[in-house]
Amino acid sequence: GINAEYGETMKKYKFRARPPPTSTFTGETGVPKKLKKGPTKAKTPRALKRKPAVKRTGISKAKDKTKPKKGIDKAMNRLKALPLPDLQKVFEISKKESRTTKPEPFSFESRDPKPNEVREKLLKEQVEEEKKKREFKAQPLYESEGFQVDKNLSKACTKIVPFNISKPDAYEEKLKNQKERLEKENMELAKKREFKAQYPYTIFEEPFEPVKDSRYCKVEEFNLHSEKRGSERKKFDMELEEQQLNLARLKEEEEKEKEKREAEEVAELRKRLVHKANRVGEYQKQDYEDLYPEQSNREVS
Repeated sequence: GINAEYGETMKKYKFRARPPPTSTFTGETGVPKKLKKGPTKAKTPRALKRKPAVKRTGISKAKDKTKPKKGIDKAMNRLKALPLPDLQKVFEISKKESRTTKPEPFSFESRDPKPNEVREKLLKEQVEEEKKKREFKAQPLYESEGFQVDKNLSKACTKIVPFNISKPDAYEEKLKNQKERLEKENMELAKKREFKAQYPYTIFEEPFEPVKDSRYCKVEEFNLHSEKRGSERKKFDMELEEQQLNLARLKEEEEKEKEKREAEEVAELRKRLVHKANRVGEYQKQDYEDLYPEQSNREVS
């Protein structure tokens, strides 16, 4: 079966070990090596390397070496070196006298001797209080003459009685009691299951007849709500029609008034748009003689 085939495959199987990793022989791999940084080399700034732009003209001019270069001026404005110190004036450290602290004993007794006395008194009081607390104080004994023990309080000693755990008839008695209990339960259940019909008293009795009371059984005329509701509905419909007619009439009147208003506004606008010349004012001769231009003597072109 399956187990036999699995056994044959296991017999043919040969164990082949895998090659070990190269890191075990070469050491750690994958971690970058830390490169040692060399000392920093000083480099001139770019501003000093720049060459000033020279305007090329037809006439060759000799270079004036006295004038400073533009590129250097900008660099000097940016970088300001400190002046060189005076090498003639050598800095000298002022020598001071060396002083060492000398340890000297000190105490507060010479200054105020009273606190020591107070402290000694407090220590003595504390020691005395502790001694008093450590002293043993026994409680007084009862007087033997007036003291009597109650006999009711004293209990009798337990008496040793033989007992038998394993009785020969114990198991039989237990079975009998169990059977009796089961028989009683079965008898009670059987009594409960028995059907007991009741005596039919209703067959021999007279049938039930309801008593009619004249106070609550009077026949009177009545009106249905449908007739009343129909008349009310007709009135409601009539009122609705009247309201709708009134609303329609009011809308027509408003539209007519609006049309009249618009026609009046258009008429007023037309009147305003018509050009009307203003009347020329009456002036004296002296007022408008200066306004006329002088005639030119040039020929017409």
